[in-house]
Amino acid sequence: MDSLYPVIQLIHVIAASMWVGSHLVLATGPMVRALRLRDSRPILEFYRAIAWPATIGLLIAALTGLYMASLRAPPSEWFSFGEPSGRIGEKIVTFIVLLVISGYAHARIVPGMRQNNPSVFWRAVLFVVVATLLSLALPLLGVMIRYGF
Repeated sequence: MDSLYPVIQLIHVIAASMWVGSHLVLATGPMVRALRLRDSRPILEFYRAIAWPATIGLLIAALTGLYMASLRAPPSEWFSFGEPSGRIGEKIVTFIVLLVISGYAHARIVPGMRQNNPSVFWRAVLFVVVATLLSLALPLLGVMIRYGF
């Protein structure tokens, strides 16, 4: 392995924590308040405050993750599902699904929340739940990659 690996891994974990942590806080704080009020404003307020730092964390985590993956296995093995190196492909697929639903939320759900559209409320709640679960799957897959599960 590359001698920079531990440093890159530390940067990766910190950056990923920015994304995953923001979703955990969103799911356990503002979303609970939004459910109590039946109003998406708490979700929108939190989104406005954390969107850019969390997104930057996600992008840094993606770049450092690809670098670490390239050191662990050649790209030709990343999608060998059923093999330990195939976990890299599983993580990439999970990441892509997360990007797609996040893009949908940014394009469709957030504008509806900004207009205080009540029909967007349940879609916002569903997005928070799904994005949080996918976000939690990423470090789980990372641990599985790291320890060869």
